[in-house]
Amino acid sequence: MGETTTSTHVLGGLALLDVPAPDRLTDQQRAGARCVFSGIPLTTTGAVDLGRRDTVRAGQPVTWYPRAHRGEIPRAALAALYAHAPGCEPCRDETTIDDCPTGAALRRLMRDYR
Repeated sequence: MGETTTSTHVLGGLALLDVPAPDRLTDQQRAGARCVFSGIPLTTTGAVDLGRRDTVRAGQPVTWYPRAHRGEIPRAALAALYAHAPGCEPCRDETTIDDCPTGAALRRLMRDYR
């Protein structure tokens, strides 16, 4: 799948990725000019919108829209899966691994963005 994919399963999976807090990012990363994970400069074809994120900054609610380099998506999805799987019974059992929508979405991101 390309970076222009807007299907629900991909958008839902991207929301599962843990992004750094905005106060740990540079101005260019917060603005979407650089990848939130690696700081790589983003181009139109290499950027992936990670969806709306809500956070609190300086005591005030802030909505922001992080972007990542498409090559960083599999690594971020794998990290999220490693964090998720130990506490998820279906993900720990090969016979029921497909029963977990979170695990399935993260594995789909790893496959679709490789």
